[in-house]
Amino acid sequence: MVKKRERITDQQKIDAFARGAEINVITKETAVKREKKFKRVTFSLTEYEDQLIDDLSLTVRSFRCNRSQVVKAALALLAEQDEKTLCSYLEKQNEN
Repeated sequence: MVKKRERITDQQKIDAFARGAEINVITKETAVKREKKFKRVTFSLTEYEDQLIDDLSLTVRSFRCNRSQVVKAALALLAEQDEKTLCSYLEKQNEN
């Protein structure tokens, strides 16, 4: 006995395709991530400071950490300090 074939309309195919598609919603957070533009900067470091950045980046073993991330982490920590503490850090660095 021959089975009767079920006909699928074009609209059913379109609906099935749409249901299987991933929803890609652009939120404010993802838009900000896309809009980040990085600026390449150049500044002078002593051999010791250069090596220190390398050593700090290798200290982390659970994930890959590059030199830029070390500098960004240091900037974030400095930005969290109150004005008095920040000034004392910068004065100490200026003496060296």
